[in-house]
Amino acid sequence: MQTPHDLAVIVCTRNRATMLAAALRSITQAVPAGVEVLVVDSASDTWETRDVAEAAGAGYVRSEIRGLSIARDLGLRTSTRPLVLFTDDDCIAVDGWIDPILERFGDPTVGAVTGRMLDHTLIGDTGAPAPPRRFTRTIQGPDAGHGAVMAFRRQLVLELGGFDDVLGAGRHLAGAEDLDMFCRVLDAGHAIVHEPSCIIHHTNTREGDSYTALHLGYGLGLGALANKLLRLRFRVGIAFLAVLLKRTGGRAVRHFRDPRKGSADRAMLRGIRQGFVAGARMKLQGTTFIDEHPPPSTPVDEHVDRDTERNR
Repeated sequence: MQTPHDLAVIVCTRNRATMLAAALRSITQAVPAGVEVLVVDSASDTWETRDVAEAAGAGYVRSEIRGLSIARDLGLRTSTRPLVLFTDDDCIAVDGWIDPILERFGDPTVGAVTGRMLDHTLIGDTGAPAPPRRFTRTIQGPDAGHGAVMAFRRQLVLELGGFDDVLGAGRHLAGAEDLDMFCRVLDAGHAIVHEPSCIIHHTNTREGDSYTALHLGYGLGLGALANKLLRLRFRVGIAFLAVLLKRTGGRAVRHFRDPRKGSADRAMLRGIRQGFVAGARMKLQGTTFIDEHPPPSTPVDEHVDRDTERNR
C-alpha cells in the first residue's frame, strides 16, 4: 500500500482567495501527516492567493498564463510525489478521504482513482457509499469520475503529455480536461477506480447567467473532446458522440419547462456543436491539441503588489 509521503494534494485556483482559504482549512485538517499540499496560482491578479497558501502552510507556485490544464501541469512538474490528487478551491475535504485513494493505488494496474463529489448541504449526511467501480475501456472515461477529486500516478500523466492545455476553465473550450485525461489513461491500458468512500463537498453554487455559461463551457470542451476521439479512435469517437448527444438531448427534453436547467442544457448542446467544430480546426500532437493561441501572460499588477507587500 502507498503511504501519505507518496501523495501530493494539488489545488489549482485563480482570484478566489476566500474560497481557497476555506478549502485549505479542510484539506490540512483532513490529510494524514506527510501528505504534501500544493497551491497552483493560475495567473491571479493579486498576491492574495500566495498569502492564503502561506498562511495555511501549503506550498505555492504561480503560472503567469491562465488555464486550468496549464495549472494542473505546473503542479505535476512542481511536485516530486509519485501520486497526485487534484481538488478544487470551492470544495471541502472530509476526514478519511485519503486512505481509500492510497489503498487503491496498491494495485499496479490502476492509473487513476476518483472519488465522490457531494453538495455542501450533505456534510455529515453522506449515506452509505456504493461499492467501488473499475473502468478499463476508453469509452468509459466520461463516467469514471470528476475533476474535483481525481488522483493519478504522476509519472503516467507526464508520459501521456500532461493535461490538454486548450481544454478546461480559463480557456474558450472551458471543460472536459478531466474527462479527456480519464480517456487517455484508459486508452493507454491502465484502469481507473471510482472510490465512493473518498468524499469532498462542493460549496460554490452558480445561478442565473453564470450557471448557463458554466454549462456552455462544459459543452465546448466535450464537443472538442468528441472530435479528438473521433480522429484518434474513430469507433470510440462515434460512440462517445452518440452517448453525449443522447444524454444531453434527453436532459434538455426533460427540463424543457425548467428555466434554470433547461437553459443550461440548451447551452450545453450549443457548446457541444461549437466545440466539435473548433476541435476539427485544431491540429493534434499525440493525444493533445496543439495550443496555437495560448493566453497572454498575466503578471500581478505592480500597484497591487506594492500595497500587498507593505501590509505583510
